[in-house]
Amino acid sequence: MTTPAKYRVLIADDESVVRETLSVYVGSAGDMEVVGTAADGRSAVQVAVNLRPDIVLMDIQMPRVDGVEATAELLRALPATKVVMITTFTTADAVVPALRAGALGYVLKSDPPERILSTVRRALTGRTQLSPTALDAVVGHLRDGDKRNGLPPAVTLTSRESEVLKYLATGCSNKEVADGMGISEKSVKLHVTHLVSKFGVRDRLQLVIAAHKAGMVEL
Repeated sequence: MTTPAKYRVLIADDESVVRETLSVYVGSAGDMEVVGTAADGRSAVQVAVNLRPDIVLMDIQMPRVDGVEATAELLRALPATKVVMITTFTTADAVVPALRAGALGYVLKSDPPERILSTVRRALTGRTQLSPTALDAVVGHLRDGDKRNGLPPAVTLTSRESEVLKYLATGCSNKEVADGMGISEKSVKLHVTHLVSKFGVRDRLQLVIAAHKAGMVEL
């Protein structure tokens, strides 16, 4: 029987002890393998382009090019590659730009290995997962924005949109929503577009957080 191919992981961090520790974590997972490492953001992009990993574990504060800029540059070159930020920073000033750059996950170096690996696996399927403190930072950022700009008017949803929203709150990908509801992925994308517009947010993550704040879904 053919052995399933392992997910290829690139680790980018300027501290060798962190690279080694994360390599041990990844090595302990039977479905992943470390194919390369990088000690700064510029090297992370170069190595990723050469190795084409499935996912990159990216530190935020690195020399030459920081992790946020490296993430944006890497995803422009390799849109199919996923990125999970792994750092010590938990403020909105760190979390929000990382997510806007395209990162699908945000974990802390102090998080248990199980959470880090769980976040990586979710990112590999296109789903977002944040460390609880990072999620708190994003919610606080949105709440502060509401206080400055005023809350949007009440949102009225169709039954289909409500159902899609509940699936999104569990971290489902468009395909998983489509399979669960028995509709096409194209229809799911259209519903998501309408939901983002109705809530006046930029993306799926902000959509779910806004819906949670409005009491429409549970995280």
